[in-house]
Amino acid sequence: MKKQLIIILSLGIFLILILFLVFRNSFFNETPTIKYSKLNKQKTIVQGEWISNLDSLSGISIRENKIAFFKNMEFTSDDIYEYQIIDSIHQSNGRDIKVGEFLMMKDFKDTICYQIMNRNDSSFTLKTDKNKSEIFKHKAFKK
Repeated sequence: MKKQLIIILSLGIFLILILFLVFRNSFFNETPTIKYSKLNKQKTIVQGEWISNLDSLSGISIRENKIAFFKNMEFTSDDIYEYQIIDSIHQSNGRDIKVGEFLMMKDFKDTICYQIMNRNDSSFTLKTDKNKSEIFKHKAFKK
């Protein structure tokens, strides 16, 4: 009886070992995640003034590929940046997964990025700090 139990256990362990060796790539061979960014298909934000929900005299002005943040309804030429909408992509197992959308602003000396939490033609939300966000509503749609 003991010999039969030992033989059955040995065969079971041997079978498990064979299955492990055959299928180990399926269990442990995760392809690395490749992280990259690419230009968003909807490359621009609707032109015009976007008013902040935090201060009705502050916001963003957009013309073509230029963006400027204003306060008290004013901005200077130093406040003007070229901007792009960038998608953050993680590629794993041949699949592209969009994990975020970002507003990337550049001038001749600096690059600034803000995460876009949501966006449509009448409003968008920027993550401005670790736990803070600011909503901007297009002046034409503001009620």
